[in-house]
Amino acid sequence: MPAQTASFVFFGSDEGAAATAAAAAYARLEEGGDGWGNETIDGSAATVDEAVEIVGRVISGLQMMNMFGGRKVIWLKGANFMGDTPQGARSEAVQAALDELVDTLSQLPEETFFVLSASEMDKRRSFFKKLGAVAEVKEFSKIDITKPGWEGELSALTLRMAKPLGLGFDNDALDLFIHRVNESTRQISNELAKLDVYLGPERRKVTAEDVELMVAVSRNGVIFEISRAIESGNSRLAVRLVNEQLEHGEQGVSIMRAAIVPTVRQRFCARLLIDTYQPDTGNYRAFDAALNRLPEEGRKLLPLKKDGTPNTYGLFNAARTVSKLSLRKARRDLQACAAADKALVSSGLDARDILHKLIVTLTTA
Repeated sequence: MPAQTASFVFFGSDEGAAATAAAAAYARLEEGGDGWGNETIDGSAATVDEAVEIVGRVISGLQMMNMFGGRKVIWLKGANFMGDTPQGARSEAVQAALDELVDTLSQLPEETFFVLSASEMDKRRSFFKKLGAVAEVKEFSKIDITKPGWEGELSALTLRMAKPLGLGFDNDALDLFIHRVNESTRQISNELAKLDVYLGPERRKVTAEDVELMVAVSRNGVIFEISRAIESGNSRLAVRLVNEQLEHGEQGVSIMRAAIVPTVRQRFCARLLIDTYQPDTGNYRAFDAALNRLPEEGRKLLPLKKDGTPNTYGLFNAARTVSKLSLRKARRDLQACAAADKALVSSGLDARDILHKLIVTLTTA
């Protein structure tokens, strides 16, 4: 980054965070001028020609003198043509235009400032490699929900974003919230704003009931909702959610392996661990500490995530729901899952019927 920069670039997979940071930078830069020289340029392009035209407008705006004198700020907002796409950075014409833009940024007139927000950037291209020398560049990445510990990261992010609104969460409400939303700060912000209005100034603590009523369920959140319905014995809700997924084109075996098998396996493991080792299920930290103290034969019982580490958080959630589940019933449920999974793959029977029958089996005492 240059010592005194006049250009600010914000990008990344978390488009909401990048856009928010860009808006804050634009507002800060606007304070020093009269506003007459400021311009926001829409960065959405559907074709190579549109992308080149947009970059040309930006360059012209940066080079043109402010007719009233004073400060000028140009914001290229939501640029979608800087990633590795045919209508983006793969195009030689777009690459040439972006290289010209970077050259322009290296020699901006005094009191001229530039802000860029973008979703993706192809870091292999020359324009990106040169950006760091002429601009302050910040990347905003979504939390990776496939990696261990994502629940804690997303919970912390949610609490940080809720604090300025004066919102707090019950433990169950926060857990439900992070599983309903996706990892986008834009969606988190939208859902928090809805809760803020819904609760009103009198009530500032969000409950699980508030989340269920007001927070939309993301695509990933549906998996969690199916699991919750099975754990709570709500066969009607589980069937409805499965039907919705099938109607949206999801394959029965995908629903089975994403939502049902992990839930049943974790409930079996939780029941077996509780009966054998009596871990403290009162709070997550105590439960995690108890699992870390397990002997080697006990650790072999722990279900693993894709990276090979124990799924402690999922197991803790399961442990809180199995107080009335016997080990014998948990074992039968696991066997029923295996039979249903085999039927989905090899029998040719209707997936809806197989899943409905399995749900009834799992939710019946």
